[in-house]
Amino acid sequence: MSASCLAWAKSTSAYFHIAAKSFSTLQSLAISSAKHTAVHAGSPKQSKSTVLQACHFSCNYSSQAAVNVQPTVKNRLSLPFALTALSAGAAAVYFVSRADDDVAVFATLHSIPRTLQAAWWGAQASLAYKQVMAQYPDTTSQEHKDFIAQTHQQLATKLLHVCQNNGGVYIKAAQTFSTIQAVPKEYRKTLEVLQDQVEPGPVEDVAQVLQRELGAPASQLFAEFEPEARAAASLAQVHKARLHDGRQVAVKVQYLGLEAAVAADMATLSALSTVAAWLFPKSFELGWVLDDLRRNLALELDFRLEAENAAKLMHFFRGRRNITAPAVIPELSTKRVITMEWVEGCRANDQESMQQASIRPKDVAVLLLDVFAEMTYVHGFVHADPHPGNILVRPAPHQGFWWRHFTKWKQPQLVLLDHGLYLTIPDKLRQQYCQLWCSFVVQDHQTAVALGTAIAGKRGGELLPAILRPGGLKQVPPEERKRLRSNAGVDNLGDLGKLLEALPRSLVEILKVSATVRSTASMLGAPVTDRLRVNAVHALHGMAYSKDAEGAVEYIGDLQSRTTRMRISAAICALRTWSWLSATVKDIHIWLRPQPTVL
Repeated sequence: MSASCLAWAKSTSAYFHIAAKSFSTLQSLAISSAKHTAVHAGSPKQSKSTVLQACHFSCNYSSQAAVNVQPTVKNRLSLPFALTALSAGAAAVYFVSRADDDVAVFATLHSIPRTLQAAWWGAQASLAYKQVMAQYPDTTSQEHKDFIAQTHQQLATKLLHVCQNNGGVYIKAAQTFSTIQAVPKEYRKTLEVLQDQVEPGPVEDVAQVLQRELGAPASQLFAEFEPEARAAASLAQVHKARLHDGRQVAVKVQYLGLEAAVAADMATLSALSTVAAWLFPKSFELGWVLDDLRRNLALELDFRLEAENAAKLMHFFRGRRNITAPAVIPELSTKRVITMEWVEGCRANDQESMQQASIRPKDVAVLLLDVFAEMTYVHGFVHADPHPGNILVRPAPHQGFWWRHFTKWKQPQLVLLDHGLYLTIPDKLRQQYCQLWCSFVVQDHQTAVALGTAIAGKRGGELLPAILRPGGLKQVPPEERKRLRSNAGVDNLGDLGKLLEALPRSLVEILKVSATVRSTASMLGAPVTDRLRVNAVHALHGMAYSKDAEGAVEYIGDLQSRTTRMRISAAICALRTWSWLSATVKDIHIWLRPQPTVL
């Protein structure tokens, strides 16, 4: 009886704590809204009255944000987001009533303040964009473009704070949106900092997860365990530890109650997305991104799949000394905890640390392009989250003959981390993608369009080759660019979202991964010619075979001709030879150059 009373008291205390936090969130949002309104009210007396009224707000806090808006707009904006917050709260109560696990109960309750913050940002964003359209209805005018860009930036900064405060799924969603070209650049630039800046959870939660998953405290499982996290991501954090046999390991631990929190937060984000699509039917068609995120999270929450993916990757790259992945310790790994060997290295965008380790950043850039090109064109099995924080760079343990004797630089090795999410490309799409890149080598526009149509459909047939071709749309004249977009029916953000939604999901993921890798490689000094050469080499290899047991390669356009394929092969061979000769001559010249004498 005493144990049940203690549990009831603990639960009741937690409920009141969450209720107080939710009320505090409501009150701070209401006061913030009232202050914002007071600034624009124009009368000090009215301002004082508005601030005083804010202290008595409860669930109708969002209505203050629309004081100066016409009643029809205000009602249309306030009601949907109020219903969103109310629905999310009801969903939380439902999940709590059905949950048997105290951790799941508390995690669900903790989602209520996050829901309020997200719904409040949604109301502010809707109001701001409606005001832009009311003041500048001509979307082609420079005034509209300037004001919408300013609004994007202001709301992106507020959204960044919401995601940082809410953490978890909100950070994961922001990271996903920051990689999608259909999202305005102000949002992409602002939210991309979330690839790095994530606060770790308390060590007490880590201890509880380790006890639940591995059946013992960290003091028994490890000879040493650092309580302070070395790294933190949206779903888990990493601690350094030492095994009893002396090996240094990285222990990746999911946040406590993560699955329940993910379910509640995804429900909130989906509701907000639905409301936004209703309010802005021509500008917001990115609900499919959340559908993809939901599917991906189901995979990333199971660390056993991460171990399987890492093993599969190393099987594909066996024999190569310039790429590796940390070895997993199976006996200390479960669905929510994974223990791997500890690997030292610098991030893939840390050029200063590379040079201190005698690694040339451009060599890293070319290697990065080469590794992901082989994944895409040859194996059809691609690491789906290659941001710089998931790729470490270090000198290869075994340096090749050339690197030892003919250059002052060391051969780099990539260490890929975070194998929770991989893209498996259907073999037919892989073959067509290979052929598309080979058509770029001989500048066969007609075949490229035919392959683009086979991959992306009639709407994207011309646009896809223009986007993928080295240099992208920047190399296309403005009038031709306008024609391509018109033929594809892409006039605004909503149209682009619909086009992306209609594409094969694997293709969209390929484009996202390619954009991330290309950005990092360009920053490290890889020119467009290196990207063309590396992609063409692996595309030529991958084009020539089918991975299906009884499948046959189906060539499209002029690639059906063996003579054309031989011409492509010769062109790629010449490109490789020229690249190797120029790099070799440059290295030998540097190697033979007398070093300055230091007095």
